[in-house]
Amino acid sequence: MVARPMLMVRLAPSLGVLCGIFSAATVWRSFSANRGAVLGLAVIVALLLVALLAPWIAPHAPNQTDSTAFLRPPAWQDGGTAAHLLGTDAIGRDILSRLMFGARLSLSIGIAVVAISAAAGIALGLIAGFFRGALEIAIMRLMDVVLTLPSLLLAIVIVAILGPGLVNAMLAVAIVVLPHYVRITRAAVISEVSRDYVTAARVSGAGT
Repeated sequence: MVARPMLMVRLAPSLGVLCGIFSAATVWRSFSANRGAVLGLAVIVALLLVALLAPWIAPHAPNQTDSTAFLRPPAWQDGGTAAHLLGTDAIGRDILSRLMFGARLSLSIGIAVVAISAAAGIALGLIAGFFRGALEIAIMRLMDVVLTLPSLLLAIVIVAILGPGLVNAMLAVAIVVLPHYVRITRAAVISEVSRDYVTAARVSGAGT
């Protein structure tokens, strides 16, 4: 009788791994059924690889100038060369190389903005969902005010208040998209709190 519980304890990590693999396979099966989603994932992965491997796959350094190739057109147009597939700019820098290196900065900014807005939005949404009343009303009315303002205009105003700079621009964009995360998180919390197992736990004496 004692051997069976001990066996289950030993098998618990393996069962957890198997459940995780099964869940991942189920999620991928549902995701792969949408061809548009798979295509979008392929594009994102390709952009990430290009950004990460830019120092090794870029044909030229991003700031390298060529005095003999000012405003060179792309390779498929008259006057273009294979050395500069997308052409060059006004001072002879390779556009393809600059796009590859620029993807690193663009992706890092996007990831930072999403991380900031998601973290703050989830925190505010949890607070609004759990602590109902005046605090919830204040948070949600503030998010409604942000949503009523034009996104671009609001971002420009925030940058004007904070001052120019890359970090301030990231904060401005994060504030603009913040209400979406707050509203989604609050709705999820309210829906989960109203479920039967939460009510049963409260009846049995569990706290919030």
